[in-house]
Amino acid sequence: MTTKSMWAVVGVAMLAGTIGCARETPLAPGVAENSASTAAAELTTGSNPVVTLMPDLTASPQVTTVSAGTRVKFVNNSGRYAKVHSYNCSEFSGVNLPNGGWINTWAFTPAGKTCDFFVWDTNYTRKLFEGQVVVR
Repeated sequence: MTTKSMWAVVGVAMLAGTIGCARETPLAPGVAENSASTAAAELTTGSNPVVTLMPDLTASPQVTTVSAGTRVKFVNNSGRYAKVHSYNCSEFSGVNLPNGGWINTWAFTPAGKTCDFFVWDTNYTRKLFEGQVVVR
């Protein structure tokens, strides 16, 4: 066997191994899992969860339940700039919203955690738009 042929066999073997491992990859963002809990089903926003920052300085819905691997779309209808913060989850990194803007979070993982979020007011004295994303 020539060196060139040997490298081709190694390349094919690596590709086959990579494809075989792909079955462990989480489902695409937005694929909702079935929930046995009625309460969880009421909070789940479906395959395209959206949290809207409202003019009354609240988040709607305040609690969103998602499957692991799902992103949440944040829409800013508040009339002000909003930068979303979280002390316990990094999935909100980069969620900076001008009024009227929208952005997706990073995918939420792993299952079993609850991510708190909020936006500081302009002088950092109180939290606005407080809410949670529950990852199932």
